[in-house]
Amino acid sequence: MTEDENREAAFISKITASTTHEIRNVLAIVKESAGLIEDMVKASGEGRPLKHDRLIRAVDRIDAQVTRGADLLTNLNRFAHSLDHPTELIDVKVEVDRVAMLCERFARLKGHTVDVEHERDGISTEVNALLFHMSLCCAVGCCQDRLAEPGSVRLITGQSGGDVAITLRAEAPSTHTPPSPTAAPGWEKLQGLVGELGGRVEASTDESHLDVLLPAR
Repeated sequence: MTEDENREAAFISKITASTTHEIRNVLAIVKESAGLIEDMVKASGEGRPLKHDRLIRAVDRIDAQVTRGADLLTNLNRFAHSLDHPTELIDVKVEVDRVAMLCERFARLKGHTVDVEHERDGISTEVNALLFHMSLCCAVGCCQDRLAEPGSVRLITGQSGGDVAITLRAEAPSTHTPPSPTAAPGWEKLQGLVGELGGRVEASTDESHLDVLLPAR
C-alpha cells in the first residue's frame, strides 16, 4: 500500500468509525424513547392516566432521531462513493454540508460546533471528492486547534474572482486575540492536500480566518 493509500485508508476508517458511533447513539435514543412509550402505555392499561405531553415528546424525539439517522447514513453512503471516480464535478454546497456533518462528532468531543453558511447556490468544481473531504476536515481541524475555549468553526461558501472560495472562521465567545490557523499542527498538511486539488490556502492578514480556494467549473 502506497503512502497516499495509507493516508486515505486512515481517513476513511476515522470517518466510518465516527459516523457509525453516531448511528449507534441514534439507535440508543430511539430504544430509550420507545421504552418510555411502552412504560406509559402499560401504566395506562393499569388505570393510571396517560401523560399525553410526555408521550408526544417521546414520539417527537424518535422522529427527530430517525431523520438524523437517515441523514447520517446518506452522508456515509455518499462519502463511500467518493472513491468511485478519480475526479468528478461536485456541488460545493452539498459537499460542504456533508463535511460539516462528518466533522460534527470530532468537534463536539472538543466542545465545539461546526456551522455552515452559503452565500449562493450552484457553485461547482471538478475535484477528487475524497481528497476534497480530507482537505476540508483538515481545515476544520486547524481552526479548532487554535480555539482555547469551546467555540465554533463556520464554513462559508462563495466565490472569489474565478475561484470557488470556502472561508473558515474560528469563533469563541471571549477570544480577544484572533486564533491563528497557520500555527496549527495540521497547517502544512492542509496546504499539501489543497495543492493536490489544484487550489491554494490563504490566511487573512490578521489570521482570523482562512480561505480554501479551488478552480470553479
